[in-house]
Amino acid sequence: MFDKTFTDNGLCLVEIGGSSCAGCHQLMPSARQAAASAGIPFYYFDAEEAGELIQKWQVKSLPSLFIADGGQPFAEAHGYQPQEILEIWLDYKIQEHKNGK
Repeated sequence: MFDKTFTDNGLCLVEIGGSSCAGCHQLMPSARQAAASAGIPFYYFDAEEAGELIQKWQVKSLPSLFIADGGQPFAEAHGYQPQEILEIWLDYKIQEHKNGK
């Protein structure tokens, strides 16, 4: 069972990856830094331990990134992205969410 503490927080960035996924390991430091730059928490869940979350959020590929608010995702991205691109994407999606879009 995955750690559900992130559902009690406001905005956060969630990565779902796999232990044998090279792209997942490559993405994690960039995603963690992008979340820190945006001032929001970062959570990582291994796909083998997050079956319930994978089913609920309909994850189809690894790595997958989700921006969530109160445990509900409102934006997602798949595959490796450089940190600079992640920061732009994260800022844009958070602003869009705050504006009610």
